[in-house]
Amino acid sequence: MTEEPLHSTELDSQQEEKLRDLTSQSWNLELVISGAAMFAILQLPDLLDVAFGYFRFNMLSHTTGMLGLLPSMVYSIMKAICYVLFAAFLTNFVMRAFWVGLVGLLSVYPTGIHYDRIPFTPRYTQEKMAARFGSLQNYIINLDRRCNIVFAVSFLIVFIFIIVALGYVVGIIGYTVIRPMIPDQYAFLIKVAAIGLLIVYMAAATILSLPAVRSTPRGAELHYRFSNLLRFLYWGLSKPFGFIINTFYSHIPSKKMLRVMGMMTFLFIIVMIVNFFTDFTRQNKQVSVLNTRFLYSARYDSLFVKAESYDDKRAEGTYIETASVQSDVIREPFIRLFVAYPKALDTLLTELTTALVLDGSRPVQERRRKYATWSSEQINKLMQIRINDSLYTDPKLLFTLRENPGQQGWQTVLFPKNLKTGQNYLNIVIQPLDKQKPTEIATIPFWYSAE
Repeated sequence: MTEEPLHSTELDSQQEEKLRDLTSQSWNLELVISGAAMFAILQLPDLLDVAFGYFRFNMLSHTTGMLGLLPSMVYSIMKAICYVLFAAFLTNFVMRAFWVGLVGLLSVYPTGIHYDRIPFTPRYTQEKMAARFGSLQNYIINLDRRCNIVFAVSFLIVFIFIIVALGYVVGIIGYTVIRPMIPDQYAFLIKVAAIGLLIVYMAAATILSLPAVRSTPRGAELHYRFSNLLRFLYWGLSKPFGFIINTFYSHIPSKKMLRVMGMMTFLFIIVMIVNFFTDFTRQNKQVSVLNTRFLYSARYDSLFVKAESYDDKRAEGTYIETASVQSDVIREPFIRLFVAYPKALDTLLTELTTALVLDGSRPVQERRRKYATWSSEQINKLMQIRINDSLYTDPKLLFTLRENPGQQGWQTVLFPKNLKTGQNYLNIVIQPLDKQKPTEIATIPFWYSAE
C-alpha cells in the first residue's frame, strides 16, 4: 500500500494568480533588499568589535583557559557568519543584476540566440554551442530560479546569525548576572546536572533517530516530540526557518543536500578559523600565528613595544590592555601612568581583599566616603610600581574614567629620580599582603631624553 504524498497547496484560482504576480515581481524587491542588507552587514563587524571589547573588559572575569577562549570563539563565529552573509547577498545581487540585463537583452531580441546565424563558425561548432548553451529563454528562467534559491539561503544565514547572537546574549547574562548569585558548591552540582542532561539528550536523540525506531508508530511520535523539545532555541524563528529548510529537503535529493551542506559547513569552518586567528592576533599582538619570523619573539613585555601602551601611539577609542604612559620617548621629568581596571583584574583583587563591612545605620554619604577611602588604601597597598630599580610601594593611585571608550582604571604621576638617558622600564605587579607570589600586570619599556 503506497502512502499519499503530503503537501499543502489548497489555493483557489484567485490566490494562485496573486501568487504568480508576486513571484514574477519579486526580483526588484530582491535587488533593494540585497543592497540594503549588504550596507547593514558592512556595519556589523565594527559593532561586534565594540560590543566584544566592552564585554571583554567589563564582563569577562577570566581571560585565560576555556572561559577566556570560548567568548573569542563565539565572537569569531558571529563575524564569520557576517562575512558569509555578505557574500550570499552580494552573490544574489550580482546574479539578479545580470538576470535583469539578460531580460532587457531578450526584450530587444525576443527570439533569443540563433546559433545558425553566428558568423565565422562552422556548422559543427554551431551545433555544439546550441547543445551546450541552449536557448536564452531557458537560461533566464534557470538563472531566476538560482537567484531565488540564493536569496532564500541568505535568509537562512540571517536566521542562524540571530539564533547565535541571542544565544550568546543569554549566555552572557547567565554568566555575568545569574552565576555570581549561585554559591560555588551549588554551581558545581548544576554543572554536573547540565552535563548529565546533555549526555541523556544526545543518547536519546541517537536512539530515536535510528530507522528501526522511527519506523514504528510509537517511535515516530516520540521522535517528533523529542525533536520539538529545543524549539525555544530558535527564539521564535522555528516556523520561518522550517518553511525554507523543509522546502529544500522536500525537493533536493538527500545525498545532494548532504553534499551541499557538508561543503558549505567546511567553507564556513575555514572562514571561522581564519577569522578567529586573525582576531586573536589583533587582540593580542604578542601572539603571531599566521605570520611568524625566525628571530622574532613578542612573548615578553620587556622585549616588546605595544602601541596601546603609549598615549601618543594608541588609536582613538582603543581599550588599554593593561597600562599606558604618555609616550614611548619621554622628555618630561615625570611619568603620567594609567592602569586599566578590567573585570579579570577585579576578580583577582576580590580574592586578595577582605570585603569592608559598613555600618548600615550611618548616613549614605559617610558610607560612600569611607568605602572610597578604604578602596584607595587597598589598591595602593596591593599595587607596586617599579621604575628600573626604584620601587613605589605607595604610588598614590587615584580612580579615573577614560571618556573614550569609557574605561575604568587608576591614574598617577610619578617623579622618578633614577631615569637614565636611553632605555628604561616600568613594571607593575599586584603583591598580596601575605607576601605570596606577585602577579605581574605589565612591563612597559620607554626611552628617556631630557629636554
